Amino acid sequence: MAYLKKIIEQIEKDFKIHVHGFVKPELQIESVQFLLLGNDDNYELSPSVLYIASYQDFCHHTLDGYVLYLGCRNAHFSETGLYIYQQLNPMEVSNCIQKELLRFHQAKLKREEMFHILHAGYGIQSIIDTARTYLNNPITVCNTSFSVIACSPEDDYNSNFEVHNNKRYLKKSSIENMNRKLVMDHLFKKHTPLVTRFEDDPGTEYLFCSIHIRRSVVGYICIRGDARPFTEEDPDFVMDTAYMLSIEMQKDEFFTLKSGLKYEYFLTDLLERNLDNIEFTLQRLAQLGQEFYKYFWILTFSFSEGAVCHIKPNYYIDQLLNIFHGSMAFFYKGTLVLLLTSKNMEAFANIDTQKFSNFLQLNQMYTAVSFRYENILDTYIYYEQAMFLLNEKKVSPQDRICFYSEHYLYHLFGQSRLPVKSFIHPDINYLIQYDARNHTDYLNTLRSYLEHNRNALSAAKHLHIHKSTFFYRVGKISELVGMKIEDCGLLAAYELSFAIIDYVKEHA
Repeated sequence: MAYLKKIIEQIEKDFKIHVHGFVKPELQIESVQFLLLGNDDNYELSPSVLYIASYQDFCHHTLDGYVLYLGCRNAHFSETGLYIYQQLNPMEVSNCIQKELLRFHQAKLKREEMFHILHAGYGIQSIIDTARTYLNNPITVCNTSFSVIACSPEDDYNSNFEVHNNKRYLKKSSIENMNRKLVMDHLFKKHTPLVTRFEDDPGTEYLFCSIHIRRSVVGYICIRGDARPFTEEDPDFVMDTAYMLSIEMQKDEFFTLKSGLKYEYFLTDLLERNLDNIEFTLQRLAQLGQEFYKYFWILTFSFSEGAVCHIKPNYYIDQLLNIFHGSMAFFYKGTLVLLLTSKNMEAFANIDTQKFSNFLQLNQMYTAVSFRYENILDTYIYYEQAMFLLNEKKVSPQDRICFYSEHYLYHLFGQSRLPVKSFIHPDINYLIQYDARNHTDYLNTLRSYLEHNRNALSAAKHLHIHKSTFFYRVGKISELVGMKIEDCGLLAAYELSFAIIDYVKEHA
């Protein structure tokens, strides 16, 4: 069956004439027949058949069905009649209709075939391979960061692609062509397909159609009109293909968690170490229209215990980007992640910290901040730093912001295969035992000295003792363990030992 409206449009196109009459857009026709004069004036017409008739033969008959009258310049229109003023060859008109019915039937069969493939779970590649047998043109499915999800034919390595780490990406020139023609703007704003040509390849048409999951654009189809020109039916067929790809993609959490931002797949590639060339990576970042500066940080976010989250993910992303201008935020494996970039060496130097604090408090969220870094390819390392803070619950509900610089030793201790206690300096272990036996406070005295930047007066004040008492204790410690107060390396080892003691207590 084919839509009567499409049949009429094809007749008008092929014969360069106008068909008069009333056409219901949703009406479908199953076949075409010639209507001939008979001995009986009682004509029973099928509602799913389009009849071709001479107006001269049937102008005085009242026919209840869809009839295409030929040669009817002085016709009186009926509700179901269609009229062509010219005296066309009935056989040629019939052939035109048959071709349209055949095209519609072939497209329907391919749609059904794709549906069975979708139902059987054969995947994206099988769906687009089937679509290509109808479209007869190469098909590429890309994500919104211009990397290729699938191609048909599968080994299609044309001049529009470049390969990094066995993964295909659109070339810079192809992306620039799309930007000049506002292709991505169309894909993000409209559901309808777009057919266009590019200046450096004017002889080839390209058909683009976006793929949506829950109103978010997660990718798009690009069809290159190499083998045959596009027909009027192709956009509808491609829209149906995009719909089936959307259903197939929803089986994979990787796609369902996307919020429709252009750079999501780029950030995913960074975190999953799919990018290893700095020049190529910065080029991709620039092509996405993102500014970047010398310094980077990773921030990860989580909700306070008991917090209720009913707001859509894009709300939090929009709020963060309004605070951290020029940065990128997305949800990765269920966690809100922000890639912060700045000219300043301080992470929050260029933001309204009060506004950020209010955002965290109002949404009952807290955040973990990685070390600062300069090589964007190392992003996955600093993501692990921030996630360590969230997973180990290092962020206090009061502060809401936790810096890796304050807890990195804990992360280091957790990576050791040896018992962490074994890294405590023997001098510290000796003082612990000595204090326990003699009821002295030498360990606390040494710790206070180190925690107060090795300032004797500040340490004595903190301990509520006279400075002479403090120096007596330091002398006694030196006598007991052979400590030299000017030995910076030894004092650093003591500081590390105190951090280990705290770590062991916390994980006891």
